[in-house]
Amino acid sequence: MLVTDNKSLIIMGSIFVTCSLMSIFHIYIGVVVICIAAIALRIMSATHVIKPLNRFYIRVISFIGILVLTVSAAVTPNLADSFISLLMMGCSLKFLEYANKRDLYVQCCALLFLTIIPLIFHYQFYIMIYIIVMCIMIIWAFVSITHVQSVKEDLRLLLKIIFPAVPVAIVMFLVLPRTGAFWVIPNMDKTQTGISSSLNIDGLGDMSKSDKLVARIVFHGNIPNSRYFRALVYEKYSAEGWTEGDDDRKKRQTLDLYKYLPTSKAQPQPVAATTDYDIILENTGTPYIPTLRYSYTNMKRVFYLSTDVYTTSSSSSGRQYYHFTYLPDKSPQTERIGTRQADNTLYYSEYNNESTQAFVKQITADAENDQQKVQAILTFFSSGNFRYTLTPGRYGRANFLDDFLFNRKQGYCVHYATAMALMLRMAGIPSRVVGGYMGGEVNADENYVTLREYDAHTWVEAYVNHKWIEFDPTALIANWNYTSEGESVIGASNGIRAEGGLLNSLGRIREFVDMQWTMFILNFDSERQQSLFKGSIAAVLGLVLFAFAAYVAIIMLTSGDKKRIRMAPELIIMRKAVKAILKNEPQAVEIWHTYGHLSSILTEKNSPYAAVFTDMYALYLNIHYKPADRETAVMMSELKRKFSILKKI
Repeated sequence: MLVTDNKSLIIMGSIFVTCSLMSIFHIYIGVVVICIAAIALRIMSATHVIKPLNRFYIRVISFIGILVLTVSAAVTPNLADSFISLLMMGCSLKFLEYANKRDLYVQCCALLFLTIIPLIFHYQFYIMIYIIVMCIMIIWAFVSITHVQSVKEDLRLLLKIIFPAVPVAIVMFLVLPRTGAFWVIPNMDKTQTGISSSLNIDGLGDMSKSDKLVARIVFHGNIPNSRYFRALVYEKYSAEGWTEGDDDRKKRQTLDLYKYLPTSKAQPQPVAATTDYDIILENTGTPYIPTLRYSYTNMKRVFYLSTDVYTTSSSSSGRQYYHFTYLPDKSPQTERIGTRQADNTLYYSEYNNESTQAFVKQITADAENDQQKVQAILTFFSSGNFRYTLTPGRYGRANFLDDFLFNRKQGYCVHYATAMALMLRMAGIPSRVVGGYMGGEVNADENYVTLREYDAHTWVEAYVNHKWIEFDPTALIANWNYTSEGESVIGASNGIRAEGGLLNSLGRIREFVDMQWTMFILNFDSERQQSLFKGSIAAVLGLVLFAFAAYVAIIMLTSGDKKRIRMAPELIIMRKAVKAILKNEPQAVEIWHTYGHLSSILTEKNSPYAAVFTDMYALYLNIHYKPADRETAVMMSELKRKFSILKKI
C-alpha cells in the first residue's frame, strides 16, 4: 500500500545514507552494506524499478543483518560502535516495511537520532553545514509525508517553517544555560596524542615525525619570539624514564576524585606588559594544557600545579578552549623547594654512568657557584661535536649517559634534556625535565601559532639561586635552531616548515575558519556567556524580546502572501457543489466532515441532490487519488457535466 509519494522515500533514504557515511568509521562495514542495500531496495520497489519485496525476502534480509551485526560485534568488540550499528541497522530494516503514515513519522523521528551520531566524533566547522542540511531534509521529509505536492510547494512551506525559527534558535543558543558539549564521548578508543605522563629515553621520537594537530594559540598582541609551551614537568627519574613529581601527581589524583575542587592559581603581579592568548586544544586524551611560563587564568575548570603548569580535572573531552594572560616581563621570584622535591630532583643512580660522573666532577671542579657549574655543562654540549637527529637508534637503559655523551653523540631533545638534567644532578644542582611544545608555525596574518606533534619538545629547569631557570641544550646543537648568521630562531617546528603555495593558503583559510568555529560556537561555555552579557538581565531579556518580535514579524510577512494558492480543479468543483447544496438545504445538512460523509447524509435524507453528488464523489476519487492517464480528462468533463446538472436542481 502506497502511503506517501516517492519523493518522501528518496529524501529519507538520502538522510540514512548521509548519516551512515558520516559515521562510517564507527559502524561495522558489514552493517553499512546491509543498511544501504535495504534503503536502496525499498526506494527501487517504491519507484517500480523492481517488484515489491514480499515478507519472505524482508525476513531474509533482516536475518542476514542481525547475523552480520552479531559477528562484527564479536570480532571487534566496541560497546559504542555496537550500539550505533544496532541503531542504524534497526532503522534501515524498519524502512523496508511500513503500513501507514504513522510508521513514516516514527522513521523521521528516528532520523533525528541518526543525525546526531556524527556529532559524537566530529567537531570541525563543516559539521555545522551537515547539521543545517540534515535538519532541513528531515523537516522536508515531514512536509512531504503530510502534503502530497510539488517540490516548489514543499520549498515554499519549508521557508515558512524555517525562517521564523532562525532568530529564536540564535537567541536560545546565546541565553540558555550552558552545560558544555554533551555529544563528545571522551577517549572511546583510548588513544592519546601529544605529551604523556611518563617519558622514556626513546620518547617523542615518533611524535617528532607526525604532523597531527595538537593546538592553536591565538595571541591578542605580539607573538613572543621565544615560545616554550610547557605542559608537564618530570621530576622523578629511574631506569624506566621520567615521571611527574609527587606533589603534582597527588594533586591530579585529588582532582580525579573531586572534579570541582577549588585550588590556588598563579596570581598576576604588576608588570610592564601583558599579552592575552587563547588556546584551542584538540582532543589529545590527556588533561595537560600547553601554556607559556608566567601565565595565569581565571577559568574555573583550569587548575594550577606547583610546577607552574596548568591542568584540567580529567582528560580532554573533544576540542577545548582556554584563555590565559602571559606576563612576559615577569622575573622569577624566589621559589621554595621542599625536602621531598629536593630528593626527587637530585636523584641519580650512583652505580651507573661512572664515566659521566667522573667527567662532571672534572669540568665543575673549578666552579665557584652553581651558575658556573651550569655554564660548564652548557659549554660541553656546545663544543662537544654532538649531532641532532630524530633517528639515533635505541639506547640502553643503565649506562645511557656514557654511551650518549662519549660514544654515539647523537639524538634529539629527550636525549639532550635527560643528559643535561642528570649531569646537573651529579654536580649537586636540583634539576628536572619539562615536556611541552616549542616554536610552532606562525600565521602572521591572523596572529596565531599552530602546534603539531612534531613541535613536541623537552628542555631543562635547574634550581639556581633559589629559582627554577630554563635551559635548552638542544638549542645549542640543532641546526634548525640557528640561521646562517648564528641568530636563534626558536620556533622552527623542529626543522619541519610548512610549504607555500595554493594548497597551503587554502589550508590556512580552513584552519582559521575551524578555529573561529571552535572559539565562538563549539566552546561557548558559561564563562564566555557571562562575559558576553556581563551579568546583565536586561541584555538577556532584550534579546528574548527581539527574538519574539522577529518571529512575529516573519510570520506576518510569510502569511501575508496574497497570491492565490493553486487548487486542483476537481477540488474546486466539489467545493462549489457543496456550497450550492448548503445554500438550498441548510437545515437538511447541518454537520458533515468529508465528501463521503456528506454523500451518506444526503442519501439518508432522500435529498434530490443525493444521486448527482454521489456520482460526483465517485468521479472525484478517481481523478484526485489515481495517477493521471487518458481517462482523467474524460472523467473531468463528466464531473463538470454532473455539476451543471446539480446547479439546475
